[in-house]
Amino acid sequence: MSAFIESLEYADKMATLSINGFSNSFTDALMPVVSNRFVWIPIYVLLLVFLFWKLGWRKTLVILLAVALSVAAIDQFANLVKFSVGRYRPCWDSFMTDNGLKILENKGGSYGFFSAHAANTAGVATAILYFVRSWGTRRQYKALEVLFALWVLLVSVSRIYVGKHFLGDVTVGIIAGIIIAHILSWAIGQVVNKYFVKFVS
Repeated sequence: MSAFIESLEYADKMATLSINGFSNSFTDALMPVVSNRFVWIPIYVLLLVFLFWKLGWRKTLVILLAVALSVAAIDQFANLVKFSVGRYRPCWDSFMTDNGLKILENKGGSYGFFSAHAANTAGVATAILYFVRSWGTRRQYKALEVLFALWVLLVSVSRIYVGKHFLGDVTVGIIAGIIIAHILSWAIGQVVNKYFVKFVS
């Protein structure tokens, strides 16, 4: 079993080096920007305006509650896993740096499994889509699904590209974010449907 885990970890490292090693002046400038959480604030504001316009303030408030709880839960769970597993970030891993890993951001904390960036991005997208699908049709929001998928992918790849996470870190992060946000959104939806259905109708 240990040999399998070692081979899996080696494959993860090589895949990470491959993604990280895709280098040109444009992506070297772009990816640190994409990786910065604060850069996305204007997009969040536009998304909030869109939700208010399409759903009204009451339904948007429910979505914001689901997003806030999801992000809080994901952050806490990510920190718990990081310190329990203790897997170094690529930028702190001597094998990675010895084999040409480029580091485009400050190193940050030592441990990186799993990626809270990837998890939170996936979680926000999941929480929003859960409710817009509940109050509309999937066809109505197909474009939003595609945009969210591209957003999650771009942010996740950027974390690998800047040297902060392994491919496995972001993959597990995406899965964890989707699961946590879906569970919390479902629970909030149940409460709203039972006790606050008139509020959102």
